[in-house]
Amino acid sequence: MNITEAKHHGKRIATVSLIGIAIITGLSTTILAGLGAAAYGYETVFHDKFFPGVSVAGIRLDGMTRTQADAAISKKINTALEPGFIFRIDGKQIVLPRNQVAIEDPDLSRDLITYDPAPAIDQAFLAGRESNALWNAVARVNLYLQPRTIEINTTIASDLAEQLLRNAVEKNLTLTRDAELHVHIPTSTNAGFITDIQAEQLGKSADIAPAIKTLEAQARRIVFQPITISVLNVLPTISADDIRAVLPTIPEWLGKAPFTLTNDLKKFPVTSSTIAEWITVSSTNSGVALVLDPQRIKASMTTFAADFLKEPQNGKLTLDEAGKLKEFVAPVEGISVDGELTREAILDAWSHSSSSAPIAFSHVTPSIEGADAERLGIRELLGVGRSYFDGSPSNRRKNIALGSKKMNGVLLAPGEIFSQLGVLGEIDGPNGWFQELVIKGNKTLPEYGGGLCQVGSTSFRMALASGMPIVERRNHSYRVRYYEPAGTDATIYSPSPDFRFKNDTNSSILVTSELTGDMLAFYAWGTADGRIAEQTKPAIYNIVPPPPLKLVPTTDLPVGKRKCTESAHAGATASFDYTVTYPNGEVKKENFTSLYRPWGAVCLIGSTAEEVTASQNPQNPIIDQTGINNPN
Repeated sequence: MNITEAKHHGKRIATVSLIGIAIITGLSTTILAGLGAAAYGYETVFHDKFFPGVSVAGIRLDGMTRTQADAAISKKINTALEPGFIFRIDGKQIVLPRNQVAIEDPDLSRDLITYDPAPAIDQAFLAGRESNALWNAVARVNLYLQPRTIEINTTIASDLAEQLLRNAVEKNLTLTRDAELHVHIPTSTNAGFITDIQAEQLGKSADIAPAIKTLEAQARRIVFQPITISVLNVLPTISADDIRAVLPTIPEWLGKAPFTLTNDLKKFPVTSSTIAEWITVSSTNSGVALVLDPQRIKASMTTFAADFLKEPQNGKLTLDEAGKLKEFVAPVEGISVDGELTREAILDAWSHSSSSAPIAFSHVTPSIEGADAERLGIRELLGVGRSYFDGSPSNRRKNIALGSKKMNGVLLAPGEIFSQLGVLGEIDGPNGWFQELVIKGNKTLPEYGGGLCQVGSTSFRMALASGMPIVERRNHSYRVRYYEPAGTDATIYSPSPDFRFKNDTNSSILVTSELTGDMLAFYAWGTADGRIAEQTKPAIYNIVPPPPLKLVPTTDLPVGKRKCTESAHAGATASFDYTVTYPNGEVKKENFTSLYRPWGAVCLIGSTAEEVTASQNPQNPIIDQTGINNPN
């Protein structure tokens, strides 16, 4: 073949190839056109329906509209949930309704199992519609050949279901019971103590956890069937024979009496009869032993300390347009006897051969409600200061009550310095203050505001407990029993000295007060920033006995009659350390040392005018009980 022939042969081959390509291309175009038409027709038929091959909640949605799918799924869910959830135990049947109605507040009612089908329906409808036309066509074919199941969002209140089931099961089973010991001492005989032993009881226990797991699995399938709960025999841990073995140790426990429990103001004498009521048994690492029952201790002390116990109550804060306090309902801190801590205090006292122990209390902190409280950052309790004033005269009590009222609702802005005298205002009759007699020189004179140092001292303790920096504080010149422990008092007297502290937090501080019986308490509310305030117990030393009794003649009393205005006080030094640790690691320490001089008892004695004149000789010492020396 020559070159010319080769060229003609190449043209023939090229021509044949082009013809073949044209034929094939035409055929492919025809097929694609057919496929496109079929896809378009498929899309048209199912444009508002689910494509075949997708299931939700076990229901095939082929050809359904969204409304039809929602109705079908909702019907299945409601049909499945309507009978409730059935459990079987020991031949008995327990049914938990789907909805647990809160009788006190219907808004708190809860469904044990809740379904949200909307997201699953949305996802199912998008199947075959998630990309371009070509890929959607492929996806629809795959969906038809390999059906797809989409699960519904399911919320299961497992904890609530377990609690309800456990409560219901306990009513249908004989529960295990340990043997119990009760000891009492008859008052009418000399028979000593008497013991009453309640025998143990073999019981059964339900294995709840697997039943809840089965319920969860059924919930996800939306197919509920009766669930059998396994029952186990449970042996008691303490038998009557165990108790009989420890009875010989009872006299040793009863021998701890007499004993005293205290709560600052009151003393509770603990007799052997009381201890007998508290004695019970417990299983320990070394076997069964006698113990004190915290619940029985709490029951005894709750009656004794009823005056100090309170239910918690939330407060409310509302400001007016000018930002001033418009409405305020003081929160009430809940207080209850802590039986366990009291028991520990008793055992600790016994181990140290002490004859007394403190009653321990649990405190429940309420909240302050309202948009203004939230805006100001008044959310939680920062610290509490307390003091006691039993034995105070009538006018002193009235002044303390007025001071408490003025402290209730005090607002401190961030950076503001609290002034006790500023809060109390002018101390005089027109402002509601009462007079108490004081000795000034050698004369008895009425003075307004007796008792306000109780307010200042309580504020000092509140500021310390809250971790606030103390700006100004002065102790009394001598120890006063109202302000024990020594070293934690703060004297105030217009115009000086004052008690002041600074709000160095980034939020406002609200001060509230509480006056209950002989107790005054101030609460500081705000936003806790993580600081930790600590103070050591005051150390008392350098004790100096008081000087002899001093009699002050007066014509205000019948001749020979005495009226003592001051009791004797020993001099002493009291000191404690105050430490505040801030979240950034900064630590601020301060020592508060108080010097108390000895003070002798002072009594007025009714005298003649001549005796009073003679007593006013300039050589006689002047008794000054104003200012920081005023015990009120």
